[in-house]
Amino acid sequence: MNKILLTLLLITFSCVTFSQKNSIKFGKIDPELLKMTTCELDSSAGALIISDIGDVYINYDDLNGFKINMIRHLRVKVFNSTAFDLAKFKLKCYKSGDLEEKYTRIRAASYNLNESGKMETTELSKDNIFTDRISNKEKSYNFSVPNIREGSVFEVEYTLTSKLFWQLPEWEFQTKYPTLLSELNVAVPEYFIYKRQMRGYISPSFTESKKNARSILFRDGNYTEAVTYSENADKYVFINVPALYEEPFMNDISNYTAAIEFELAAIQFPRNYKDYTSSWDKIDKLLWNDEEFGVPLKRGSPLKKEAEVLKMTIPDPMKRMIAAHEIIRNSIKFDGRNSLYLSKSLNKVWENKTGKSSDINLLLISFLNECDIETHPVILSTRENGIINPAQIMLSKFNYVIAEAVIDSARILLDATDKKLTWNIIPEACQNGKGRRVSRDSRLNDWVDLNGKTPNEETYFYQVKMDSSGNIKGNFSLMLSELQAVDAAEKIRNANTEEDYINEIEASFTGMYIDNYTIENLDDRTNPLIVKMDGGFRHSIDESVKDVIFFNPGMGALIDENPFKAETRMYPIDFIRPKINKVICMISIPEGYEVAELPQNMNLGMSEKRGYYRYNIVVNGNNIQLSAMLNINSSLITYDSYEELRELFNRIVAKNNEMVVLKKI
Repeated sequence: MNKILLTLLLITFSCVTFSQKNSIKFGKIDPELLKMTTCELDSSAGALIISDIGDVYINYDDLNGFKINMIRHLRVKVFNSTAFDLAKFKLKCYKSGDLEEKYTRIRAASYNLNESGKMETTELSKDNIFTDRISNKEKSYNFSVPNIREGSVFEVEYTLTSKLFWQLPEWEFQTKYPTLLSELNVAVPEYFIYKRQMRGYISPSFTESKKNARSILFRDGNYTEAVTYSENADKYVFINVPALYEEPFMNDISNYTAAIEFELAAIQFPRNYKDYTSSWDKIDKLLWNDEEFGVPLKRGSPLKKEAEVLKMTIPDPMKRMIAAHEIIRNSIKFDGRNSLYLSKSLNKVWENKTGKSSDINLLLISFLNECDIETHPVILSTRENGIINPAQIMLSKFNYVIAEAVIDSARILLDATDKKLTWNIIPEACQNGKGRRVSRDSRLNDWVDLNGKTPNEETYFYQVKMDSSGNIKGNFSLMLSELQAVDAAEKIRNANTEEDYINEIEASFTGMYIDNYTIENLDDRTNPLIVKMDGGFRHSIDESVKDVIFFNPGMGALIDENPFKAETRMYPIDFIRPKINKVICMISIPEGYEVAELPQNMNLGMSEKRGYYRYNIVVNGNNIQLSAMLNINSSLITYDSYEELRELFNRIVAKNNEMVVLKKI
């Protein structure tokens, strides 16, 4: 194993300077790689990125003029099936007018040891590269590397060419798998001025910059002229990059990877300077003049008759908005694809009753406006697509559009893609910081908070009676609101029966049994989802009378484990919404017993009112009443407050594990 890693590291360091050519070539596989069974850098890793090397450069030819090129070569060692998805690729490319990106020279191969210990190669066939047209502006090339098994090595190489100079490809140096080498070389003529933005929480192992002298030979008949120019070349090298692991309450992992992004600031040829610094005003106008976004909205809705009926029969604007939302949500089937642009006309969307997220929500916007409900598009980036940085003005960062209806002073965000969500909740994937309102009235355009202010709430209410053996019987209820209710409702639907879901609840509490239950508001997200149960807890098998009874007054409903196990954390804690956990227990103790020991009340708080915990327990005659509440007021807590949050949960867990002691009188 050490010999293999030493070989790999020698390869790694052989290509970190401009003066040395990359020695990692497609098809040149060291057979020793196939014998590796675990990753020495991270024994839990399902794969090791051996090398991921990109060359991005702008060159000139007589036929096409200047163009962007990116060549990527990726080599991966797969240890087990958890990493098989690494061999699946979706290469997205974009088009703007007559200018477009293209992928060419796509090749891939896997390498495995056969029964006799010899290396076998399986190459990707061109017939297994599929093109998916997402919209007139977007498509993707989809393929999977063939014959991936535990122990495989695979590699992929492709070339991207583009005339979209404002969209120089970004590069990710880090993934959820450890990486030996990730390297990006960027070479750009002096005429193209790019802003560069590094993101993530680790720094390059090595960087180098230099200027190269280049020339272009112009030919016109017998006349030729050489023009010299300077090329700015930069190299970014990351070595032994740790895997980026998901942690509790974390936005999509891609938001925290070490990466570099480019934004075109200007193109400056001799005696010809063009400023490409974008502005939100420019983007607003671009979208409203786009045939697949704003222009169809200007033309009006294909649901004119339906709108007239709603206007005549439902005078109240709020109720009319809800009815219009229900018509679109219940009529159009979401095909699972996200986009900012229409894939077909609004008439076709309504006719075909199916479409992408943009098809459905742009139809919703047009219908609401037709219903005399002022409605604007709000563009956003889903959680998987990445967090939007408002200072970075790039339309390509957005991949989704929702509606914002205005009724009196209220602004209501709407999405009609999910038939299981009512009008008052947008999908969790869309609750990702801020979106951008794109109104025809530019004075209204601004940033919009996507994460709702209403807390995700989970409340347990117990009213029970304990007998002299320590067993408990009574009524229990669980009330869930907002995204908590969405998740639970989805769990119930995915279970074979409602009883299977109840059995899951039963199994999650020690000694619990449930005799009867009811589930309320399963499909209504305007109200909390409520599960009511009759049953109890068997804490004593022999049911004999006890002289001393120990029990936890929260009966399994209190937080009894700290989700924040790591001592340090580099990423923010993302609760999506403010968060409330309540437990209310009313416990009648058996006749002839008294409370010998009772946990003390406790109040804990975080700085800047980010959150608090209240634990109050009192004895009133033969009744014990417990009220415990955790309230996290902020949906996002920065990593520098992680230690404080972790300590809050440590103290909560310690308190919640304290017992009540009853003694027989």
